[in-house]
Amino acid sequence: MKETTKSIDGNAENAARFAIMSLVLLGILFIAVNILAAGSMHSKRLDLTQDNLYTLSPSTKSLINELDEQITFKLYVSSGLSQQVPHLGVYANRVRDLLAEYESISGGKIKLELLDPIPFSNIEDRAVASGLRGIPAVSGGDNMYFGLVGTNTTDDIEKIPFIQIDREAFLEYDISRMLFALAKTKPTVVGILSTLPTDGTVKFTATGQQEAVPPYVVRDQIGSLFETRFLGKELDGVPEDINVLLIVHPKNTSEKTLFSIDQYLLAGGKAIIFVDPFAETEAMQGQMMRPSIEGSSLAKLFDTWGLKYDPAKVVVDRLSARKVLPEAGNRLIEYLPWLELRGPSLDRRSPITSSIEVVAVASAGHISTSKEAPIKISPLIVSSPGSNLISAKKVQGFRNPKKLLREFIPGDGQYTIAARVNGTVQSSFPEGLTETKNDHAGDGKKDTKPIRSSNKALKKSSQPLDVIVVADADILADRFWVIKRDFAGQKVPVATANNGDFVLNAIESLSGRNNLMALRGRGTASRPFEVLRNIQQIASQKFEDKERQLGQTLLNTEKKLKELRRKNPEGSEAVVSKNDQRSMEKMQREILKLRSELRKVRRSLTNEYESLEMRLWFFNIALVPLVLTAFLIILAIARSIRRKRHAYKF
Repeated sequence: MKETTKSIDGNAENAARFAIMSLVLLGILFIAVNILAAGSMHSKRLDLTQDNLYTLSPSTKSLINELDEQITFKLYVSSGLSQQVPHLGVYANRVRDLLAEYESISGGKIKLELLDPIPFSNIEDRAVASGLRGIPAVSGGDNMYFGLVGTNTTDDIEKIPFIQIDREAFLEYDISRMLFALAKTKPTVVGILSTLPTDGTVKFTATGQQEAVPPYVVRDQIGSLFETRFLGKELDGVPEDINVLLIVHPKNTSEKTLFSIDQYLLAGGKAIIFVDPFAETEAMQGQMMRPSIEGSSLAKLFDTWGLKYDPAKVVVDRLSARKVLPEAGNRLIEYLPWLELRGPSLDRRSPITSSIEVVAVASAGHISTSKEAPIKISPLIVSSPGSNLISAKKVQGFRNPKKLLREFIPGDGQYTIAARVNGTVQSSFPEGLTETKNDHAGDGKKDTKPIRSSNKALKKSSQPLDVIVVADADILADRFWVIKRDFAGQKVPVATANNGDFVLNAIESLSGRNNLMALRGRGTASRPFEVLRNIQQIASQKFEDKERQLGQTLLNTEKKLKELRRKNPEGSEAVVSKNDQRSMEKMQREILKLRSELRKVRRSLTNEYESLEMRLWFFNIALVPLVLTAFLIILAIARSIRRKRHAYKF
């Protein structure tokens, strides 16, 4: 027995020594692997994020391979950033690592310089001279910098004045955009023909003072990547060097302008056309909702192409409707004409929308083709199944979201809001452009003559038509996809949807420059919990009918009570019949009961949503660690029991 006990003790001692030696060897192996990885595998990593946000895209690698001159990136990061603003310090490491990867795969074409702008140093002077913006330290004192400057061999400069952590999902795009701007030789020229204030305007305040309205954010984005020219509202002809023409909300367009657009497109010109049955931006100009606004169209061109578009109809879609607050104290409800389109509503086969997450539109129309149209449309953005059409007049003036929701009838299909249009088409001006001459003879007749002879004007496409038509102009307006956040005393635009990405992708696709398309739209500042959003919609629909029924019953009961009180005014209790008294008391009790039930319904909606939210958070965050912990505990207990049984055998 003693020998058995000694044997067991010896085995236990050997097992303990073996465990200690194993841990020591594992520690040595761990350190060795890390040293080896740091020395020879610093560019290797495993990216398990859904959008591969931490992996350089093939487009970026292609862009780097096409470089024919050296590009220098100078990253200015203040040494005190990590201590004063810890989350920015962590993000600065992320930016530094990504720039180092650019440098490592460039084969010497990209050079990275890391600079610390110490206060009152030459480096700080260079940062300020380059246009970087410093922010004050949390505890006051000197400014801190976190910006990027890029230069090429001809001293062209691109910069990010302060790298915003809100744009972390767009980090690779922002860097590659700088690289593209520094490397390109001939810029894409975008001509803008607009009746909306895309380039900014001036409005009058309530006190009568003039106030400048800045350009649209998307206009600034276009200008940062392309050369832009504002062509006004009318054209005598499209300049020959325009690569892409942006036509925004064309209204009351003259024949000369239509002819100019017609000839430009027939000659192979590219265009993005934004038409709208009701432009919310136009209606809100002057800070007052105008009572009636006509839609925009290029009817003469569309009819020739066989493109069907009704400027009097607006798409309504319950599944994609944006939630609004109709009145103070009420809960959010869906406003059917304002849509946030995502997932199946975006064409994943097109490079324009393949990486887009969500596009916001407001009071949009729809397009289709006639049976014998010579064109083919490729939908880019469509409404949800079951959407329908309503008159544009119903969304003008005073809007009632509850009424639209109550009157909504699901439709049979989906509607195309944006599409690429291709085909060989005839001119909308087969006889050329004519002008009207004044009646000099006094006979009441007006003469017309061609401004261009028919042998000079194109009568059909010399190259296949290639345009993108979007049945919504509000897709460009800031209020539907951008919020302004205060940062270091300045208003910084933050995108909540990919409207700007969609427009830039469309321009690049039409101009043939696709290098940046795969980078844009890899994430947005607003990333809703899709499962929870769907659950919220189901819960909302579940209680909405009951709430409406209770609300209507409450209104009817209150109406009857008012009639009884009108019949029996205060001070006349002595002549009030007992039946009326009992009826009034009964109705008052019913009103209190209905109000209580109405509050319960609203609380039920909130409680069910919060309960589902907590369960989802539990399943996504806590469940896996708990299951793993339970598994380890069970495994430890099983091993302990197995060791005891093994010991008893001896």
